[in-house]
Amino acid sequence: MKNIEHNNRNGKGKIKKQKNQKILIATLIFLVGLWMNIYFSTNLHFILSKQTETLSLVSLSAATYSMMSSKAHLSLFLYMQGFITLFALFYYVANNKPYQSELVEITPTISTPVVAGQKQFGSACWLTEEEKEEVFKSFTLDINQRAFKEIIRKSKEESEKTEKQNERMTLDEEIKEERQSQWSKLEKDRKIQNDIKNDKQYEDYKEGFKEEHQLPKRDFGGVVIGYEKRGKKEKIYFVDEDTHTLCIGATRSGKTRTVVLESIGTLALAGESMILSDPKAELYTYTYPFLKNMGYEVICIDFKNPLKSDRYNFLQPVIDAVDDGDIPRAAEATWDLTSALVPENSHNEKIWTNGEASIIAAAIMAVVYDNKESNSKRYQNMSNVYFFISEMCKSIDGTMPLIKYMKSISQSHPARALLAISEVAPSKTRGSFYTSALTTLRLFTNPLIHSMTKTSDFDLREIGSKKQAIFIILPDEKTTYYSLASLFVNQTYMKLVKNADERGGRLERRVNFILEEFGNFVKIPDFANKLTVGGGRGIRFSLFMQSLMQLDEKYGRETAGTIKANCETWIYLQTDDLNTLEEISKKLGNYTVSTYSLSSSHAKYTNPSSSHSINLTYRALLTVDEVRRVARPHSLITSRSNPVVMYAPDLSKWYFNKLFGLGTKEHNRRVRQHRENQRKARESKNEIDTWNIWEYFVEEERGEKENQRRKRYEAKIQEATNAQTGTGYSAGFERR
Repeated sequence: MKNIEHNNRNGKGKIKKQKNQKILIATLIFLVGLWMNIYFSTNLHFILSKQTETLSLVSLSAATYSMMSSKAHLSLFLYMQGFITLFALFYYVANNKPYQSELVEITPTISTPVVAGQKQFGSACWLTEEEKEEVFKSFTLDINQRAFKEIIRKSKEESEKTEKQNERMTLDEEIKEERQSQWSKLEKDRKIQNDIKNDKQYEDYKEGFKEEHQLPKRDFGGVVIGYEKRGKKEKIYFVDEDTHTLCIGATRSGKTRTVVLESIGTLALAGESMILSDPKAELYTYTYPFLKNMGYEVICIDFKNPLKSDRYNFLQPVIDAVDDGDIPRAAEATWDLTSALVPENSHNEKIWTNGEASIIAAAIMAVVYDNKESNSKRYQNMSNVYFFISEMCKSIDGTMPLIKYMKSISQSHPARALLAISEVAPSKTRGSFYTSALTTLRLFTNPLIHSMTKTSDFDLREIGSKKQAIFIILPDEKTTYYSLASLFVNQTYMKLVKNADERGGRLERRVNFILEEFGNFVKIPDFANKLTVGGGRGIRFSLFMQSLMQLDEKYGRETAGTIKANCETWIYLQTDDLNTLEEISKKLGNYTVSTYSLSSSHAKYTNPSSSHSINLTYRALLTVDEVRRVARPHSLITSRSNPVVMYAPDLSKWYFNKLFGLGTKEHNRRVRQHRENQRKARESKNEIDTWNIWEYFVEEERGEKENQRRKRYEAKIQEATNAQTGTGYSAGFERR
């Protein structure tokens, strides 16, 4: 029975079902036999004692009286009932199919043999209920609490509000409104809106109102792995440690609606900051009213609708360093940015990536450093970096304006050193550097992308201290902008590490990167190392992908192995990728089971015989095929402890569905449409304000070329004039 306890479905396995069936049948055998024995033993006693000659239906009272009055009848009844009882017990303990193992139900579609032996061939097992409580944290969500009711009310009002209700009421306005209704009879002759804040009774009421509407404090949140219904409450299990999570699920397996949205709600209740990639803008439109009600600053970087996006300048770390007069930090930030734009490629020689990176780094420093004065800061953006390279590296009569620019700047100019790597290469090779750099930066030529990256609406230096949720909205129909998403993640991580180091090695508020479709992200520099050191600083990554092959293809097998090893918790939903299924099956390990051998003999002239034997061997906790059959609403969780299968249904079954103001599919569609329509779009001129310094050097170069041509022309004329003069003088001399 101890082995059966490792069945994570806790008593719903086939073993218990089979035993219950046997107990029921054995009980029926006993009861039916008892009823028949009463009448049969009575008739047999009457015949043997010659009280009757034929069988007849005797009444129960007569049979009972006969047994009570005759020891012979009672003995006959007890002997016969003993045989019936033995038969019922034999049926219960008998194994009619000795070659079949008893099974444990893992999910309704997966059953595995029970454990046998003493772990000779493997000791893998499932997490027990007691162990689950120790390994994973949990909290109880009770939406009947006043604070949650208030959030649900707000969400419901927000999803159904008319044009008149476009602006969300603040807490003070709600207090005034409720206070006004309660005090209207007492305050008929004065306007509460004008002097209510001077009312002592109002202040007392306000404090009580806030206390009633305050959510229960929770110190930690994390990625949700499942829940249990407890009456009208939900017990939610989540990962609270400073560890990273890897979630594997094919398209339509439910990553968003069974894990991500519930995790956002759990993290928000704990007040932890979040940075989320959001294909389709589903996460943002579903959760931003809830997050605002929870006191979050919600930031949206939208590559799908750039004019509705909050703006972020990718040059901001470099700009901040230059403004602080810290050139070494500016150079470091420049190389950090460049390494994210130009990741190392194992298929190319380093000269190509290094040369391209050198060109981009020098252009970044030139654009930022030369425009540090307030009247030209508008040129400090990636679009001008692109045009700096494209215009300054054009050959004009064999000479590039970039050469003139480098000659014009001082020896101490920070851009000079950054360009040194590419300068030592041959001229033909440098041309490839320029072309590659322009290809890398091509996205910044889009006026819409320029409009959202030319300046910053928020400060990265505040991340890790304020309650912030940053959504990176990406088109789900293409992967064009995932390179910029990777760039933002890399820059944010570097800033978080710096903030953590400045305050003793840990952030004031834990920050969670929840990256959906991580397999589409461009390779993030040193990502394995980021996972290694990030957790201790209060930085957690949760990576969502369709298969493990995506990691191998993006980072190479060795680095991908390090990334997977650094993700302590794995959440498996469903996939058909064979390599992924095999790796998960191996990760679960093996355990000891019994096997049965049957043999029979039917030789001529001998009696037929048969025999069976039981042996021990190993078996995967879940085979490849069994892993493949894990499906909603169940998910397979692995950690440093034993694995467990959790119940994680669709969002519609959770209370978070109400907290987010959601409902049916059609209702959710209308909610998304309404919330998207409420977002305001900036006006855009569809043009890029360029620095145009290259025009000066181009004109200067053209002027010098023109002067050179003019001088050559004048020299030729002079030479021709001299030649003519010399020829006439010689002819006259000869005539003389």
